[in-house]
Amino acid sequence: MVFKFPTEEWQRLVSPERETWQNPKELLNATNPTKEEVWADLGCGPGYFTLPLAERVKRVYAIDYDERMLDLCRYRAESMGLKNIEYVLCTEEKIPLASEEVDVSLLANLLHELVNPGAFLEEVRRITKQGGKIILIDWQPVPSPAGPPLEKRIPKEKALNLLIQMGFRHLSDLNTYPYHYFLVFENTLTRTT
Repeated sequence: MVFKFPTEEWQRLVSPERETWQNPKELLNATNPTKEEVWADLGCGPGYFTLPLAERVKRVYAIDYDERMLDLCRYRAESMGLKNIEYVLCTEEKIPLASEEVDVSLLANLLHELVNPGAFLEEVRRITKQGGKIILIDWQPVPSPAGPPLEKRIPKEKALNLLIQMGFRHLSDLNTYPYHYFLVFENTLTRTT
């Protein structure tokens, strides 16, 4: 059984405490997004990464399987006057975007929630441009002030091997966050469907 974050606890996802161990500014500094780029924030929740990205890039697709999280993200974005975010309800089997629609796909704190990571990553491959980047940030199986139970976390080596076996090219391993791994991949294969 995978761990799914309880929607009713969404405020924990945007708390000031979280910024002490997973500040979105560190993601922006590490990846240097530009106004020409289109990003997908997969598993966007209430927009913790979506909103800062929207201030830097051409467009962000806020993608989640929970419509309530998308509504929260939309509300927060509207209160900030952000108009370059599109909200997309997905399933693990289907992300309703055109093929090669995005330059960068961000999966932050999501891999451990997926029932079938391979199928979902194939969809990520499909929506990400050839040569585009996939950024995978997830929980290390170490004690931390928040996060899923340790036994539900996917070790970095397992995540790295999964994406490499699927044909993604590993570009870098950034030590940006104390309780997370931060892996960057290139979408090197043409989509299969």
